[in-house]
Amino acid sequence: MTMKNYKKIVWSALMIALMAISCNDPYNDNPSENASGEVGGPHMQTPLDSWLYERFTQPFNIEVKYRLDASEVDLYKTLTPPDPDYVEDVMDVVRKVWIDPYTNIAGDVFIKQYCPKQFVLVGSARYNFDGSITLGTAEGGRKVVLYVVNDFTKTDRAEVKEMIHTIEHEFTHILNQKVPYPAELKDVTSGGYTAAWTSVTLAEARQQGFITNYAMVSPDEDIAEMVAMMLVEGKQGYEDILSCQTTAESYTLIKRKEQIIVDYFKKAFSIDLYALQTKVQQAMQEVAPVDNGGGGTQPAPLLDLWGYGKKYGTLHIDLMTTPESTDITNRYNYDNQVLHAQNMALDYNFKLSFSDTKQLMLTLYYYNIYSETREYKEANFIYRISGPYDDGTVDIGLISADDNAEYLATVLGAQATYSYFGGTFIPGWAQTCSGLWYPALYPYEAPGNYLLGVLGN
Repeated sequence: MTMKNYKKIVWSALMIALMAISCNDPYNDNPSENASGEVGGPHMQTPLDSWLYERFTQPFNIEVKYRLDASEVDLYKTLTPPDPDYVEDVMDVVRKVWIDPYTNIAGDVFIKQYCPKQFVLVGSARYNFDGSITLGTAEGGRKVVLYVVNDFTKTDRAEVKEMIHTIEHEFTHILNQKVPYPAELKDVTSGGYTAAWTSVTLAEARQQGFITNYAMVSPDEDIAEMVAMMLVEGKQGYEDILSCQTTAESYTLIKRKEQIIVDYFKKAFSIDLYALQTKVQQAMQEVAPVDNGGGGTQPAPLLDLWGYGKKYGTLHIDLMTTPESTDITNRYNYDNQVLHAQNMALDYNFKLSFSDTKQLMLTLYYYNIYSETREYKEANFIYRISGPYDDGTVDIGLISADDNAEYLATVLGAQATYSYFGGTFIPGWAQTCSGLWYPALYPYEAPGNYLLGVLGN
């Protein structure tokens, strides 16, 4: 294997490995009841209010709320209101990449008839008790809530894909409520649906006939994920994904679902899903070209971007959304089994951060499975990083650990994950099937035991 040509499918980071507690649903599609009352009281009309009215309320009867309102969000979560400077960027992408392609294909009447009547914007993510993060919710076809608005960059391809995926997923649920999808869809992979989707890797899901692991939850989530992936990846990206991580049998199963869904959209809504797919891709390319946030050319050397005081300080790893090597998943599963025997669990999200010029900190999270209110313990392992040397390698060695890390490794016996980060590595990039590049660490002696992540701060 050569790193330059190494190709793996990495779905938009930070997306679908997310769960809501009540229904094990990352999108939290079920409505909830909350107290009412807008924070801050009456407010003056602003240019942003006028812009939102002209772009959404007047033509489509869609209300956009961005001032924090306790009646619209979970009262028991700590949430941050969106910065108004980001609101226009988010909603401009919603209009150009979601609404306009539908109106182009199906007309204004379609959006007026089927679209949710309210968008609620929240600045921060919604952190759930199980450690997962909710990025979007839909409630009974009436309202869509979008989180993490304050981190949105409208020209970043990955971020646009992430947000549009959420909206397309939710909108598919709304359409299914209006016109039920064909029952035959449920029979294509009827034996594969499972509530334990979080224990299935993305690669394994695709080998079983599902476009994502979250699609394995139920037929309802299966069709929502299929539509979202087809639209945000585009024809070529979607086909590239299938060609990379499906077997001949699972490819046939996914393509059978695709045909049922295409026929459903045509019969129920007079929409050519392939034409819609093209329009969405054209809009995405205008807003966030492929080269923005990763794309057609290999990025600068990883350590030029990732490091102490550099553009990015942290490498985020999410085992539910990135197809990690077998070595990484085996290490995580081993540690988790060790912890489960002691009524504990290891979260599937962790991170590598530069705490100093030559120091890396690995942060793992673990918790008591049976505690009434899940409280996470943060375990920090500190490594010394030396290099890079002339051959592009770096040496990483453990130098210390905090009390929680000592307890996790020594008392509980979870040692497989943290011990991975001792040795010689080549920091580099892995190219996805759709042509995007993602940061990777390759063990020098065994590059097939790679670790993939997403850069952030």
